[in-house]
This record gives sequence, C-alpha cells and structure tokens, in this order.
Amino acid sequence: MASSSNPLKKLCYHVTGVEDERLNQHYQLAVDLLSQGTGHVLDDCNTVADMIKRHMVREKRLEDAARFEGLFNKIQQSSVLRNKASVLTVFLLLSKSKSNQNYENGLSNGHCGEDLMEHHITSPIDPEINFGGGSRVARLAAMYKDAGIAGKNQAQNYKRQALVTTPTTPTTPSLPTNRVCPPPDRLQGPLSPRKIKLSKDSLSEVTQDALIREILYIFQGIEGRLIKIDVSKDGFKIDPKIRLSCSQQQLILKLAEVGWLYNQIKKFCEAHGGSTTNYTGDRAASGLVNQSLVMALREDLTEYCRLIAVLEAQVHEGKDSPFGDERGGLTLRKLLLWTLEPRFRLQGMALLTHSAREVKGGATVSALYQHLHHGDPAHYTMVKHALSLACTPLFMMLTQWLLDGQLEDSYHEFFIAADPTVSDEKLWQDKYSLRYSMLPSFISAQQAHKVLATGKSLNFLRNVCQVRAPIAARETIKKALQQTTVESLFSQDENIQLDHLINLTFRETSRHVLDEILQQHKLVQHLRAMRRYLLLGQGDFIHYLMEVLEPVLCKPASNLLPHNLSSMLETAIAASNAQYEEPDILNRLDVRLLERSPGDTGWDVFSLDYRVDGPIGTVITSDCIRQYLMLFNALWRAKRMEWILSGTWKKQAATAKICRDLPEMNGILHSVQLLTNEMVHLIQQMAYYMTFEVLECSWHNLMTRLKSAQSLDDVIAAHEKFLKTILAGALLDAQSQVRALIC
Repeated sequence: MASSSNPLKKLCYHVTGVEDERLNQHYQLAVDLLSQGTGHVLDDCNTVADMIKRHMVREKRLEDAARFEGLFNKIQQSSVLRNKASVLTVFLLLSKSKSNQNYENGLSNGHCGEDLMEHHITSPIDPEINFGGGSRVARLAAMYKDAGIAGKNQAQNYKRQALVTTPTTPTTPSLPTNRVCPPPDRLQGPLSPRKIKLSKDSLSEVTQDALIREILYIFQGIEGRLIKIDVSKDGFKIDPKIRLSCSQQQLILKLAEVGWLYNQIKKFCEAHGGSTTNYTGDRAASGLVNQSLVMALREDLTEYCRLIAVLEAQVHEGKDSPFGDERGGLTLRKLLLWTLEPRFRLQGMALLTHSAREVKGGATVSALYQHLHHGDPAHYTMVKHALSLACTPLFMMLTQWLLDGQLEDSYHEFFIAADPTVSDEKLWQDKYSLRYSMLPSFISAQQAHKVLATGKSLNFLRNVCQVRAPIAARETIKKALQQTTVESLFSQDENIQLDHLINLTFRETSRHVLDEILQQHKLVQHLRAMRRYLLLGQGDFIHYLMEVLEPVLCKPASNLLPHNLSSMLETAIAASNAQYEEPDILNRLDVRLLERSPGDTGWDVFSLDYRVDGPIGTVITSDCIRQYLMLFNALWRAKRMEWILSGTWKKQAATAKICRDLPEMNGILHSVQLLTNEMVHLIQQMAYYMTFEVLECSWHNLMTRLKSAQSLDDVIAAHEKFLKTILAGALLDAQSQVRALIC
C-alpha cells in the first residue's frame, strides 16, 4: 500500500488503517463523496462560506460558526491556498456527517452507515451543489447495503430521494390576454402536475436538477411547488421557503419570463382561435384575421414546444451520463443560453398579441404592420410571416370583390361595408361605403376609393343595368389576380403588383359602366331633354304650352285636373318641334301639380316633370329632380312675366292708336309705355343672363367633364356641379338666400 501513487488512496489508508478489499470500498466511497460537488462548482467562496455557516446555525453550533468566521477571514487573506471555493465545498460535504469523529468510527468499525444515510436523506439539499445523477446515488446506496452499513429500507429511500418525475409533453397553445414582456419581479410561471417528492425538512433547499425540471414546466405554463403564479401581479413568484442564492434567483426569474410570455401568447390564442367570447363579450367577434394570426402564432409555438422536448431529452442525457450534469446534462445557465433566441422571439410574438388584443380585421393588420419596420432581421421575418397569414382573409375578400363584386364579410373585417336594407335604386350612393376603421394603414385612401368603385361598378352592371355577362377584361383581371401575392398588400414600396391590379380592375370596370350608361341608356340625351323642357330651352314648345294653358291656369288651383293638363301638354308637343323627340323621352315628360295653399291659382302649382329610373336614376337622383323643379318654377314665373308684359305691350299699342286724337292722353300713354319697356327690358336681360351666362356655360362645362370622365363617380360629380352652378346663377342656392335675408 505504501507504494501506491494515488494520493487519495494513501489518505484513505492513513485515516482508516485498513487494507485490501475494505480499503477499496472506503476509497470508492471517498471518490463518490468528493464527486458530489462536481455537478456545479461554485466560483464564489463567500457563497460556500455562507452555506457552511447556515449549516452550523441549523445544528445550533453558534460558537463554531463564529470561529469559522475568523478562520475564513484568514483563508481569504492567504496567498498560498488556491481553489478556495473547492476546498470549502469539500468541508461542506464533510460537514453533512453528524461529526468527523462519527465518520471515522463509521469507516473503521462499519457502524455509522445507517446514521450517515439517515442524515443525507433528511438534511436540507443545497441548491448550489449538484449531488450527482440517479445512477451515482444508486451506487452509493448499493455499496452501503453490500458493506452492511445500511439496511434495505435506507438504501431504497436513498435511491428514491434522487428521483424526480419526468415532464409531460407540452400541449399546443391556443387562446389571449394582453401583456408583453413583464418586469423581472412580475414573472409568471408553471410546474409539473406530479409534484416533486420532498420531505418536510427539505423544503428549505432544493437540488439544481429539481429546479431545472420545474423550469421546464414553467416553460409550458404549468404552476409548480417552488415557483408559483402570482395572480395579483400577473407573474411568477418564487416560494420564500426555499433557499436560493441571488444568482440562482436572477437566473430563475429570467427563465420564468419565457413561461410568462408563453402564457400571454397562449391566452391570446385561446381567446381568438375560434368562435369564442372576446373581451367585449361578443361571441365569434374575433374574426378570420385574428384566427389567421393565431395560426401563425401556433406555428411558432410548435417550434418552441419542440425545443422543450429537446431540453427534456438533455435532462435525461444528463441523468444517464457517466460524467454528471456538468458534461451531459443541463444547468440553469445552459437553459438561459438555450432559451435566449426563443425568448426574443416570444417577446416579439407577445408584442403582436398586445397590439391585436382589442381589434380585429383591417385594424389588426394595421397594428401588426407597425411592427414590420424593425432593424432586427429575425423580428422582421417573424412579423412578416404573421402579417402574411393575417392578411390572407382580407386578400381573399379583396379578390372576390374586385373580380365578381361579391362581399363575404361575416365578421365585418373588410374595409368595404354593405347595407343589405338599401334597394338597388340607391345602390351606387348608399349601399356600399368605406369602413375607415378597418382600412389597413398600408392601403391609401385613393386605392380604397378605387377598390370601392370597382366592386360597385360590377354590382351596378349586374343588379341595375341587368347585364349578366362578365365584362370583356375579366380574364385579364383574373390573370393579374393570380400573379398578385398576399405580401404585395403590405410591401407596396418594393412590389407594385397590388397597385397595378387595383388600377387595372378600376379602369376596365369603369369603362364598361360608362359605355353602358352613356351609350346604351343615352344619359346625354336625357340630360339634353331636361335642359329643353325643364329649363325652358325649347322656346316654341314653351310658347305653345303657355298659350294652351293660360285659360286653365288662371282658375283656382283646386279646379285643375291632371289628366286635362296632360292632354294640353300633348297638344303643345304636337304643335312644336318637340314632336320629333324620341318616344322614350316624350313618355318621360309629364305634368306635376305642386302642393297648393289657399288662394293659389293654377300658375302657382303647375310644373313639368321628367321621370327617371334604372341606371339613369343613379345619375339623376330624386334630389337632382327637386333642384330641376326649383329651376323650372323660377324660370316659369319669369317666362309668365314676360308673357304678361308682352300682352300688356300689345294692349298699350292698341290703346295708343285709339287715343291718337286725344292730345291730353299722349303724355300719360308715353309714360306707361316707357315703364312697360323698362320692365320688358329687365325680363329680357334676366332671360339672356340665365340662358347664355348660366345655362350655356354650365352646359358646355358639363359636356367637357362627361367626355373626360373615367368612372361613374366622375359623371355624377359633373352633373351635381352643373346643377350647383345653375342654382347659384339663378340666386336659388342657400348662400344667395342668406344674402337676401341680410339685405
């Protein structure tokens, strides 16, 4: 034995004084005892010294603790001793025996094994020290049993002490809350459903293996015994009963952040993953966009769950490794490195869920789009993937709207809104509108109006014009749609596919609508007819009509009969050039009696009317007809004054001839004629102003705008501008009436 070159075996021989097989047993025991501290070597000797002092205080060895404090100060000042933390760790391991004396007696006499085993089972486990894998402890228990030091029960108990339950496979997340990365003191966490078996006296300290297994369950959002969910702070908290170093607490809190982020994303997925109740209590209100976002999040969470499975495999490798956890298994710092990139990814996902927690549809993709402009390529890729899936439902709605004018939006997520209660007569004006709250921020207002006009045009052709055949350029539009990708929605700076598609569909459908309403339904001819008859542009017709109606309109309004007036209208048409108008236009021309008041005559309630319907009614609306009637009444009264003055002038001329032989009447008749001439001049100047300065100029501008119109909206705007200009010229607009009241 003396020739042995193994220092540890020499030390065992020097202490025990035994040789042969028993010496090998003691040597193996010493190797296993010393190897208990190799799983996690502490570099801070102050931490190990604090653990030794706490151990002495628990054993009520206060004087020894004070003495150790003095000796420790001397060790710190020593420049000879190296690996001070390792030396103190050995002392700590030796102190786990009841006493050094009992340890020597047990080695020499073989009678303290049972006490030593009991002490190892019941004494607190220091979290900073890894006591080896299950196979190592099993060998210790088997050696104690073979040497007769420990009984069968102690060996079995000691083996069970090292075993910890294996985590289950994480479940795929699904539903929401609305928080992002928590501060370090608000970390939320979870644990295994099968609790770690710790005795009553061992709750103060826990092994690193137990912490790692518990953290793996925290990663899956499961609460445990050592790290619990703090509902009041929406985070995780460490059980104050366990003893952990400051560095371990910081590592655990950083790792628990991963579980907190996982829970936030999971809650969002559960709330928006299907037809469930959202924050406001409305069922099925999350919509297809949020459900698509949940799909993207779940894809990323699936990769995260694969990482958890890999980490669990690492735990098992460390348990079976002959080198212990240091080489084959996991430590807290290794877990921190493993989860560094996943934590950043989960933080980005949590930011997305926080932005989309109370919105839906186009508002959701607008919120996600704000996170796309990021300098981190990994974050940009993650957001782009989530945004692509979230935009898919909107892209499908956009495709159907541009191609067929169909709107399938059950959750009101699209930026085009439809009112099913509106009839086809008001389809263009009132049935479809922009829903600005759902307009994505990457689609401009101009593009949105073109999209709206495209779908309205298709519905206008199908429902109002009764054109069932597809437009000529449908195949071209369909081909352009097939070449357009979802990413082109939010990457228009780099890809012009969407803008090209919108312009193409808008141009082709608008051209088809203009051809239909201008050529097939002859809008310009109808406008010209209203100018001739309602704006008194057909002079011979107005003259014959007034001549025929004068005897009847002088009567009280209550004596007028519409059918009599209609027959007189037909007489005037037959006696003038109006008889050469197209039958469709003449059939639309009719008589209307306005609401009468007591004392009104026929002149006060008579009016011409022009009936419009179908596609023409989209441009010439009921409000436009009301304005035409206002203009007709004003012009009709002016024409009547001209008719009366003309009759008065004829009578004055006849009177002047009769009174030629009465010199005393010449002065009076001359004055009356001058007054009449001034009145006729005024009426003629007003008629000239209305005819040439207002009507002719406005009509010329209207025709110019109609020739350059690119859509039906341009036609409607040109016609409204025409009427507005005429009303202002005739002093019938609101501003002119206000000025009249002020004057």
